[in-house]
Amino acid sequence: MMKILFLQPPLGAWAMWGTHRAINIGHAQLAGYLRAHNPGIQMEALDCRALGLNDAQMLERVGEIKPDIVYVGDILHTTGGLAVVFIYNEAARKVKERFPRVHTIVGGIFYASATEFTMQENPKIDFCISGECEETLSDIVKALSSSKPDFSLVKGAAWRQNGKIILNAYRPLIKDLDSLPMPAYDLFPMDKYVGHTYWKNYSETWNSRGCPAACTFCYEWGQYDPRGNQDLKNYRFRSAAKVVEEMEILYNQYGTRVIVMMDDCYNVSRKRMEETIELCLKKNVQMKWMPLGRAPYFIRDIDLFKDLKKTGCFMCLVGLEVADDEELKKIKKGITVEQVKETVAKLREAGIATVLTWMIGFEDDNEEIIKSRFAAIDEIDPDIIALQFLTPIPGSPIWDDVTARGLLKMEDLNKKIKQWDFHQPIMPTKYLSTPALADLASWAFREFFSKPGRIQRAMHNKKYDPLVSVCVRDFMENANNYEKETHGTKSYVGKE
Repeated sequence: MMKILFLQPPLGAWAMWGTHRAINIGHAQLAGYLRAHNPGIQMEALDCRALGLNDAQMLERVGEIKPDIVYVGDILHTTGGLAVVFIYNEAARKVKERFPRVHTIVGGIFYASATEFTMQENPKIDFCISGECEETLSDIVKALSSSKPDFSLVKGAAWRQNGKIILNAYRPLIKDLDSLPMPAYDLFPMDKYVGHTYWKNYSETWNSRGCPAACTFCYEWGQYDPRGNQDLKNYRFRSAAKVVEEMEILYNQYGTRVIVMMDDCYNVSRKRMEETIELCLKKNVQMKWMPLGRAPYFIRDIDLFKDLKKTGCFMCLVGLEVADDEELKKIKKGITVEQVKETVAKLREAGIATVLTWMIGFEDDNEEIIKSRFAAIDEIDPDIIALQFLTPIPGSPIWDDVTARGLLKMEDLNKKIKQWDFHQPIMPTKYLSTPALADLASWAFREFFSKPGRIQRAMHNKKYDPLVSVCVRDFMENANNYEKETHGTKSYVGKE
């Protein structure tokens, strides 16, 4: 009987997120799928981040568990960008060197779009999954369980045959996300997870795949096999009934009290938003929750905000990235600055706080443009800003552009992947060096949180949930650490 271990190696989180230990939702979903489709498979999960284990302790525990297969990777990298890929690769290498008989498998974001590259650069990895992982991992496990395995039949898998890397045929997307089983939360130390230092009993969920916008820079391009061409634009989502069922399971069975729905566009469908609100209120769901969404859909649903607040929604993340409508068109964001401004204002009226994402480091960025961008964001006046540097992701249009023009090479990524955490600038603009970009990011972060009126509102707004004030507090407390991170003097992803 085969045993698979879902391994989350020791790693930290972005500096501004403070102590942030979330479940590896990719592992939980895959474990749920194997439980349903691979009868007899034994499964364990080892979350070294949650348990506070170092590399030596990790290997000791792997030896005690005695797995036949070790899987690493995640469906998203919300707290470390591509820097976690280095950590995952190293974990696979260390496991394989210590336990040569173990089959090492990687999958998820980055691996899905850089499959052959991963196999070439990491000889200790036995299999890499291209595209979505559930069906491919299940088929790999079935093949490994066979007396005469034929890996050539496993769509979406890269593997080794007599030292040669074989990339199998493209695997189509999973069409019906409601057909996927619930994540296997019982395998994970759910009581150990915390968000933003102060959000106890915390978890993250993933309820949709793809995005109707497909911005040119988006890290989600890294979740898909490039042979699928426009797979990212194939937006699929779980029904509101499944989403609310999962919320109830987390709350009632695992004591979870706060969740963030990490899919980028929970609010694409008004019907699903209406059904989510209706079911939460009907079932009296007590969970505090935060979705990510797009401004045009928020504007469409302003009339739902009052009831949205009643469901326990306390904060929403809204993407802006740049602060000029022409710039927004260039990156194919599909929104306007005015839509974001109205979204933030109307959510605040309803007692729902906002996090606004924005970016610097585009090719034409200079100090004047970046400070003008900040001024526009300052005027929009969200409660929290999340600033990241442009980081081209393999598979994305921006990656294709900069590599075609020789501004970046795949070899650059391999050499410097520890720096590709989205919080360090990895390439200069036409006018600014990477240290200058880091200086501007630190300035913007401090400038935003230096406004007494803004802090007073976020910390003491009676309409806001207390979870908002402690999150703002966490961001402010980590300003110095954020500055170290952006300048590359300390990594908080590699170690908490």
